Amino acid sequence: MLSIFKKAEPLIEQTVFPYGNIDYPLMYKPNPRAKRLSLRFSTKELFFVLTIPPRTSKSQIQLFLKRCVPWAEKQVSQVSTRLKIVPGTEVKLNGKTYRCVTDPLRKKPALCNETQTMRLPSRLTQKGLHDFLKKKAADYFTPLIEEIASRMGQRIEKVSYRDTKSRWGSCSARKTISLNWRLILAPPEVAHYVCVHEAAHLTHMNHSKDFWNLVEDHCPRHKVLRKWLKTNGTSLLSI
Repeated sequence: MLSIFKKAEPLIEQTVFPYGNIDYPLMYKPNPRAKRLSLRFSTKELFFVLTIPPRTSKSQIQLFLKRCVPWAEKQVSQVSTRLKIVPGTEVKLNGKTYRCVTDPLRKKPALCNETQTMRLPSRLTQKGLHDFLKKKAADYFTPLIEEIASRMGQRIEKVSYRDTKSRWGSCSARKTISLNWRLILAPPEVAHYVCVHEAAHLTHMNHSKDFWNLVEDHCPRHKVLRKWLKTNGTSLLSI
């Protein structure tokens, strides 16, 4: 069951969304600057946050939460099926499947293309895993995005890889680009779209019609790939 609990003075009675046998709390967050009701789900802390603008009635909140049931269930479902990198599971890196196995001789993760395995040390830390995946992302995406930028007539000053939970990439006016290293876990076409998107910002630092025309010139399926990220990106960001 997906439960909504009260915080401070309750605005409405406790509301329950049916979802399995797990209760996920909802925290009320009144915001004097908010223009509309909004609901957010934290995949890390596993709770919902309801932002409430001024002069919102109880009936409006109840109706809004009722409409959010399908969306809320989808968020919980994505968390329950999040990708896990542990011995015995399979993981795709840049579209290639590797089976995760324990290798006591390893101090750091490593890939074996001959056996198509990701060899994990007996004591695998999250930092060690993230550092390994970040290095693999840099090995593949840095030359890719530099090539894309070159085809657009641009040059990148620097490409960095960050651990972010809210964006897949960014481009600064100094022609430096940051990419989310978790793109190495996405389908190659999707990662290619993100690289095209950020490289296009070297020419257009906005999301104007000219920007999207440039994106489409180098990635005709960008709308489909962008939708994939919106639908499936949560499971990757939760790693």
